[in-house]
Amino acid sequence: MKKFLLIAALAAVALGANADGYKLEKVWEINDVSFLPVGDTRQGFGMDGKFYINDKATQTIYIIDENGLANEQLPGGANCGITRDEAGNILVSTAAFPGAWGPEAGIKVINPNTLETVEYLVPEECGLLGRCDHIGFAKGNFFEDGALYLTGGNTGTDPYTDGVAVFTVTGGEVDYDMCYLATVEPAVTGQTSTVINYYTDLNGEDALIYAYRSGYPFKLTFDGDNFAKISLDLPGTAEFAKGHSDGAFPLIWDGKELIIYPLMPDYRDGWAIAEAGAEAPIAYFEATAAANPNGYQNDWLNAEVNEDGSVTIYQYMPGLCLRVFKLTKEVEVPNVYILGEVNDQVWAPTNGTLMEYDAENNVYTATVTLDGRGESGENYFSFTTELAENNDDGGWAYIAPFRFGAVSEGDFWFDEMYLGQPLPLTYENGQAFRLMGGEYNLTLSLENMTLVIEKPQPDFVRGDVDGDNNVNIGDVTALIDMLLTGEEAPAGADCDNNHAVNISDVTTLVDFLLSGNWPE
Repeated sequence: MKKFLLIAALAAVALGANADGYKLEKVWEINDVSFLPVGDTRQGFGMDGKFYINDKATQTIYIIDENGLANEQLPGGANCGITRDEAGNILVSTAAFPGAWGPEAGIKVINPNTLETVEYLVPEECGLLGRCDHIGFAKGNFFEDGALYLTGGNTGTDPYTDGVAVFTVTGGEVDYDMCYLATVEPAVTGQTSTVINYYTDLNGEDALIYAYRSGYPFKLTFDGDNFAKISLDLPGTAEFAKGHSDGAFPLIWDGKELIIYPLMPDYRDGWAIAEAGAEAPIAYFEATAAANPNGYQNDWLNAEVNEDGSVTIYQYMPGLCLRVFKLTKEVEVPNVYILGEVNDQVWAPTNGTLMEYDAENNVYTATVTLDGRGESGENYFSFTTELAENNDDGGWAYIAPFRFGAVSEGDFWFDEMYLGQPLPLTYENGQAFRLMGGEYNLTLSLENMTLVIEKPQPDFVRGDVDGDNNVNIGDVTALIDMLLTGEEAPAGADCDNNHAVNISDVTTLVDFLLSGNWPE
């Protein structure tokens, strides 16, 4: 197999992220794509860590991941147009390249996991259509119910000219009643390279991104059977202006309606992701190409939101590269301090025991020692996310917004019946916890606002004298031998918990072996 030049391991070269804490990382890159004939593989997309690119000359869909070209490919179509639907099925154009969609032109649908395949012809009910080179993201599941949105033809005479053709499948068959050429108000004018991507917008409504190659994209909202056009004001500074390359892909993420789009200089590989109306993108990738690598002004970008909340962004630039990026929002993790009578501390707003943050479980942990300094042998403590710098500058008043503790009308007296139970916490007049002296493990969740208090488990087994992690008659023999020889006894030999090892421990151990229960 051909060897590919691969860059991996989250490289951050030529990446940018803004002050809001968004982070863009390059996960992997193949920057020798000579195995993809640039004139025949003009469109591609990424999904589940793989790229799918149709070769119109051989009618083959190439599958490529970070290890390179897969050994098995899929049957493709006679056109370079390829996309996916919401269910993850591949849609590839079978229209004759180039020009407009003509007779017998259609869409081949392939499930990449089962290899199930179905083909549909685009009916004349869709009206006069424009160029067939590229196709955008489709709605639904094209084996069942779905819709693909195509560019209307530009003749200057037809009343439906330059609209959006709606190609609908219902129940696994072409739905002729729902295949039509819709109007757009104000009008749009289809151009050589226009891609229409379906998505569900921030309001949960169906919408389209109508993207010209040479201009800024529009948002189309559904107005009955037709569409209303909304201009998208992407960042317009020279640094972040949209370049004249194909594509603009919608993404709903982090409570924002975002567009991924190519940057200037024209026909290079720079791109950005931004909200309409924003002064700058939330993240961007600076162009590395010195010139247009394909001659067709193609730079395909698409994205998917992952289960962990991050975003995977795919870039296929014919003749130049295949790239995968990861976009995350860096969430600042606050410190949590234990205030009060723990680990020889005194009550003060200026000092506390810093808890350790467990990122994997998103909790804070600490082991604390309480010395029983109170009148009844108890200690007090609560929590804060911010300590005062000194008592004269804010003091207790300063940490009041950050201080939290038990949900209780007064101090919460902790009893062993609460061991291991999640206890509720609050910032609203949170009360201190009162615990009897001893050693405790604390686990605190800011996400759930709970505290779990447990006693540390001993690192020995009671009654295990010979160190085999079992308690049996052999331990009685070993304990007697230790008492006779004066050999130092392990912690497990203190069977009666009186902090001394003597003949009483032998009796306690024998009683345990006979009854199966340790005495209290």
